[in-house]
Amino acid sequence: MISPLQLAAGGALLIAAGALINARLGARMRAGRLLAGVQPHTPTEALASTDHAYVAINGSVDAAEAFEDENHRPLVYRRERVLISDGRSWREIDRAVRSVPFSLSDATSAIAIDVGALDEGLIVIERRWDGSVAELHAAQREYATSASAALVVELAASDPERGARLILEQISTLDHATAAGGLAGGQLTAGPGGRPLILTTLERGEALRILGAEKRWAHLAGLAALLLFVLGALLCLAAVISLLATPLSGAGVTASPTPTPETGDARTGGTSVGLGGLVSLLLALTAPFALAGLVALLARAAIRMRR
Repeated sequence: MISPLQLAAGGALLIAAGALINARLGARMRAGRLLAGVQPHTPTEALASTDHAYVAINGSVDAAEAFEDENHRPLVYRRERVLISDGRSWREIDRAVRSVPFSLSDATSAIAIDVGALDEGLIVIERRWDGSVAELHAAQREYATSASAALVVELAASDPERGARLILEQISTLDHATAAGGLAGGQLTAGPGGRPLILTTLERGEALRILGAEKRWAHLAGLAALLLFVLGALLCLAAVISLLATPLSGAGVTASPTPTPETGDARTGGTSVGLGGLVSLLLALTAPFALAGLVALLARAAIRMRR
């Protein structure tokens, strides 16, 4: 017989597993869902609106003073990330960001972008270089931290053939962009409830296509997380009901000289299914979905490792 404590523990574990899967879906997938769910407006329309909780705007990138890249393009934001191979995955070891204050504007209004809030919500065409740690060291590039520079020197000496990757993302005043976030004080920033600030210089459909590259697996993983949440809640509820029913099970019981015939389901040999049987049935019904969610999560992880 399964005890109420075991039911509660099992429910808590399932809820925790669902929360873990949900968290692993990633900020990029959440950004895709948010971007697909809002209709972009001009800065003038957004400022005139009364709903500033989470809005999307579309306008030209504008800045009082830009800086140039090696191709003399006027930039307002540049992010360089250095990654090294750990076998089948990539680990970021350095991130350098250079930016100036900028806004998205139309003919009459402008909304500033909170540059510090840009993270996984930045969706642009990436410029990528792939090579070895030895080649990375030979390039004698500057790093954001001395620890990153020291690590590259160490790896170039100990494992020069290890894979290295450089990813460059930038925003120019020549770009037209769409951004989504919370509007406060004339500035677009991260929204309430942990909703990220999103900015893309791509067409909205193309940005959604990039973010939705793993959409099928994310949906399966999300379904698995939901099922784990529901099953965990049911087990916790069963534990509470069992605890409440236990004190009542012995109340009013008196000895009887006449034997009481056994009751139950004849298909199970006269044995009552009971709470344990119900739990087993729930587990049997949801196990295939949980397994499918696990497979989806592993497949998604494999996709990310190959990038």
